Amino acid sequence: MIPRRRKPRKGAKPFVPNIDVDKWLASHPESLIECPRQPGGLRLTAASCAKRHKYANDPRYSNIGAEPFNVFVFKMNLKPCRECAIGAELSKKQEQAA
Repeated sequence: MIPRRRKPRKGAKPFVPNIDVDKWLASHPESLIECPRQPGGLRLTAASCAKRHKYANDPRYSNIGAEPFNVFVFKMNLKPCRECAIGAELSKKQEQAA
């Protein structure tokens, strides 16, 4: 079997946000919460926290075994979210709103 080569994208421009992110964060400080369980003072939105809690408790992400490195790292990053009370509360609120 002959390996395929990727064709380079023509004319693809890099993403440039239309807003100044630092200015927006300064005017909306309540939009991000600081996670007490993740190292490094991770700041994320409530929806992201709820999504991480949901994925962490999903059976396909709960068992950690011999997988490719990127999958292993993804599962290990979700491990602190499994027992998180904040994530559970936000996830429950998100389900009720849907």
